Amino acid sequence: MAGINNADFCRKQKAALVILGGFNADKKAIEAAEKAVRRGRKEFLFGIDGIEKEIKKLGKRKFAVNVRSSSLEGYLEAAELVESYNGILEVNAHCRQPEFVEIGCGEWLLFNSEKLVEIVSRVSKIVPTFVKIRGGHELDYEGLAKKLFDAGCLTIHLDAMIPGGGCDYPLIERIAKIGNVIGNNSFVDIESGEKIIRSGAKMASAARAALKDKNFFEKMLKSPLLSQPVEL
Repeated sequence: MAGINNADFCRKQKAALVILGGFNADKKAIEAAEKAVRRGRKEFLFGIDGIEKEIKKLGKRKFAVNVRSSSLEGYLEAAELVESYNGILEVNAHCRQPEFVEIGCGEWLLFNSEKLVEIVSRVSKIVPTFVKIRGGHELDYEGLAKKLFDAGCLTIHLDAMIPGGGCDYPLIERIAKIGNVIGNNSFVDIESGEKIIRSGAKMASAARAALKDKNFFEKMLKSPLLSQPVEL
């Protein structure tokens, strides 16, 4: 969650894996965040140095860092940093805020998959790599997933949104047949989390639900299905 998922927030969550960010890894992405803040968005307004400070504050947690960059160099620099702390880099092909899309970040990468594949191919040689994508578009998601996994993506973190609301469980199922998936969207209770796993996802991720209930993950881990060990 932009402007929310920093080390202080993530340390409080009893989740197996926490994802910091989205953070901005180059100058243009930071400038885009500043523009978004001016229109009322919450964003993190720091670059690589700030990312490192957040990782250090996190302590000994299993973590990924969700990163936006307008340049390949920004992703590579972030990859080197995250690898040095034994973390996972998550390439953000998910953000739909116009300030980021117009500079080639976030969802722009979904519609320019050759660039996304190039980024994944390069950074995955440095650090374990996830890609966060958004559902709900007229895209060949299976074709995209195959390209990403072939390029070195370890796991696709899928916001399986349905325009207008709800979770696209069949989309989770289709991509999970190709490779590892973290299912995201509408995970608000044990029933919805278990449905994500039963659709084929290796893990389920929650965001807004954790804002409403500080003990959300602790409650979810009472489910044998949601608390089972995972190897990616």
